[in-house]
Amino acid sequence: MSENAPPRRAACRDPLFDPAKAAAADPWPFNGAECGLVDPDPKVLISFAPVPRLRKRRDGWTELTQRAFILALSELGCVARAARAVGMTPRSAYRLLDSEGADEFANAWDHAVSLGIEKLRAAAFDRAIDGAMVPVFRRGKMVRIEHRRCDRVAIALLSGRDHSVAERRERACSRRKYRLMMSAERERRAAEKRQSEALRAEHQAILDRIEYEKAHPLPSSIRNPPRIRRL
Repeated sequence: MSENAPPRRAACRDPLFDPAKAAAADPWPFNGAECGLVDPDPKVLISFAPVPRLRKRRDGWTELTQRAFILALSELGCVARAARAVGMTPRSAYRLLDSEGADEFANAWDHAVSLGIEKLRAAAFDRAIDGAMVPVFRRGKMVRIEHRRCDRVAIALLSGRDHSVAERRERACSRRKYRLMMSAERERRAAEKRQSEALRAEHQAILDRIEYEKAHPLPSSIRNPPRIRRL
């Protein structure tokens, strides 16, 4: 077995373990996260079923807030900026992603991120090629506006790298699937622990009863009742 191969005992307990890969002698028989960007149609409006909420709060993730967040995410391509744009926090957005009934919301999340990143790339190319108007300040006052090209953006775009951070990022659907699998694994382990504790308590009760009977033996008349002769 190679050094990078995972332990087989731990593989059976891992929710990401794939028996088919293990049977095919895969050195790493686990299902990895889905990374990269989806390829949505920018002309099609992102439609989804909002995540159902138990309590209707005006300052919570209402249906209108969820749709506004997806729209902001498709424009900005950043979860933190999109969440703050609708008056929410990024942490609450990720908690909403892990809620029950958020499958369509996760798909819309991935599509919106892809649209936002494509818009950012287009803006970066435009800035690198056509340049932008940059104000020039002197002693705290703006003296003029110059047309400048951003060479650093051009160098970054022409660096020749095949992959970017956006293409390696984990998808929202993959994140949600992993969280659900880990939650199911925790529930399974908790159920096994409760069953083991119940069996241990039952065995301990039997041992305690045996010890009590040894310490407090019954009278001989009760232990050995007299025989009744046949009349």
